[in-house]
Amino acid sequence: MKKKIIVALILAAVCLTAVLGAAACSNTELVGFDIELANAVGEDLGVSVEFAQINWNTKENELESKNVDLLWNGMTITPEREAMWEISEPYMLNEQVAIIRKADESKFDTLDKMLSSNKWAAESGSAGAELIGDLGATLIGVNAQISVLTELNSGSADIGVMDSVMANYYINESGSTYSSSLMISPVKIATEEEYYGIAARGGEVALMDKINTSLAKLWADGTISDIAEKYGLSDVVLPIEYTSQWDSITDKSSWDYITARGKIIIGYTLFAPIAYEVEAA
Repeated sequence: MKKKIIVALILAAVCLTAVLGAAACSNTELVGFDIELANAVGEDLGVSVEFAQINWNTKENELESKNVDLLWNGMTITPEREAMWEISEPYMLNEQVAIIRKADESKFDTLDKMLSSNKWAAESGSAGAELIGDLGATLIGVNAQISVLTELNSGSADIGVMDSVMANYYINESGSTYSSSLMISPVKIATEEEYYGIAARGGEVALMDKINTSLAKLWADGTISDIAEKYGLSDVVLPIEYTSQWDSITDKSSWDYITARGKIIIGYTLFAPIAYEVEAA
């Protein structure tokens, strides 16, 4: 992954909540790849964008109860989610990786050795938690991906599972204290690559058509590539090609709902470099 993020700037600006798991910053600004992309889509579509921090483990309820209109937070596309919701075109490549303490590198140098531990941590409701279940390992569920790293550092967990996008940022690129104690294991725990997408409620075809059409436009004009370069994600962002189906969509109520209100509410969790807080200028 190209290291386009200026380490010195991040060390000075990134909120301790997002990077080091400490107390919340008193005056913060929400930034990140998905945050900037969502704002660009909103501007293109002529609606404002509002961000609502949610518990990822209850994301289904947040969406279905209309507390949020979209789940846009490095969400892995799965067949189950595609059957339940409207999902955008994939926009980023990802995979689940194992994080271990550097001191345990030889102790957990094979998958069998890893599975001898009953202390695997992942964010509850995440693709990592699902993978741990598929492996037959014992899950320690935490409320955010960043907490996986703190569980490892404290010794409460032996193996953490998280998105490679986040793991590379915190361990390989950000210069945070995690890089001195933790490592991404070379042991491959997932057999397939994953793709990030955006979710809307099932049946909201008109809203998703607008989102996909805008994403394709922002890819073609270079906006997405520019945002990806800013956050060091140029090698995992995906090209988006989409032809609008607007004229053939009979039920446009989901988009009418957005335009009548004038804004899209997006559900997110803190997840650098996708969505995180920095000290406001």
